[in-house]
Amino acid sequence: MLSGRNDYRELVQDDRVSGRLYYDAAVFDEELEKIWYRDWIYVAHESEIPEPGDYVTRFIGLQPVIVSRDEDRNIHLLLNRCMHRGNTVCQSERGNAHAFRCAYHGWTYNNRGALVGVPYAAGYDGSFAREEYALARVPRSASYRGLIFGSMSASGPGLEQRLGNAARLIDQFIDLAPAGEVILRSGVLKHSFRGNWKMALENSVDGYHPNILHHAAMMLITKGRKVDMEAVFGEHTDALARDLGGGSAQLDLTPINRERGGRVVPHGWSAMAWEQYLDAMQRRWGVDRAREIIQVGGPHFCIFPNIIFILNQFRVIQPVSVEETVVYYYPTMLKGAPDEMNQRRLAETYLIHGPAGRVAPDDFEAYERNQEGFRARANEWLVLRRGLHRERRESAGTIAGHETDETTQRGIWRHYREVMQA
Repeated sequence: MLSGRNDYRELVQDDRVSGRLYYDAAVFDEELEKIWYRDWIYVAHESEIPEPGDYVTRFIGLQPVIVSRDEDRNIHLLLNRCMHRGNTVCQSERGNAHAFRCAYHGWTYNNRGALVGVPYAAGYDGSFAREEYALARVPRSASYRGLIFGSMSASGPGLEQRLGNAARLIDQFIDLAPAGEVILRSGVLKHSFRGNWKMALENSVDGYHPNILHHAAMMLITKGRKVDMEAVFGEHTDALARDLGGGSAQLDLTPINRERGGRVVPHGWSAMAWEQYLDAMQRRWGVDRAREIIQVGGPHFCIFPNIIFILNQFRVIQPVSVEETVVYYYPTMLKGAPDEMNQRRLAETYLIHGPAGRVAPDDFEAYERNQEGFRARANEWLVLRRGLHRERRESAGTIAGHETDETTQRGIWRHYREVMQA
């Protein structure tokens, strides 16, 4: 311990981390202050609130937030907390409203956050100024390619600076849409698990586990066809694990995608749909660039601390407590793509990550077994040595290892140590 604080240089070492970081409530409280209430946190996508009056409710850390679009189409990030006695003023997850009314004493706010109604206002004297009681705002908000981020810190790096190397991967994900936009209006899957939020982040870019933990799922998905999963998640693949910096990390499947002709949506669409998609992409990008985008395919990466891009979805992590987490899966539709292709994207999300999905239940079972195992205090260290000897630094300043190496986890933890020790 240092001055009553946790010494994160001791708890997070280059090749191992302490299990305490997953179960200690004091650590979780410190994470809220140093990560969730300082960093840029993904909260919503602009396509979720396309019309004036549309809103969604989300969280930044444990703080409830309303993301609203006003009549001038401006977007606001408002704290979902009445300025009178602290009640939340909106209980619905999404909807359309031009005002939010607190059910406790009736204070009413417009979708810009201004206080517009106070019952029995004569009970307040002349010093009461409504403009002083507008809903509190998230101090900073910004968008990148339609992704809305908020920060509870009034100062710090701008969003694009914070995204760093991850920004080009967001571009890669969204450029698969002929219209240059993705749409998140096809529902959401929610899974809660009895475990720490960092497990979901680390696992999302872990290339070591799929062929082992998800072996049965792979057999079901391929329906007994002879598919060499070792060529995708195995020792002999050319795919890479990459530390992007700033806690963001990637499983770079580009060599596999190029070899197999890219992966925009699951197989099974018609030749007509494919030709329509290819034509739309070529009209936007030109023949050569369109084929390059399609061959490279969608990226697989995470942005610290709470958003993950995998297959056809945004995956969002929401901490609830030190030992409880909710993960949201938002299927993304490609604007301008044939409906048949988007329906395949939607179906894949539910097939793999639904309540009876073929992959997600494995992961959540693993998280909960981890959380149970952390309680064994005989040896608290968790080993992160895989591939440490064969990492290399790339020209962009990123660090790359083999896909099955723990390069991604080490990158996440290096950033974690830096911000938590600050």
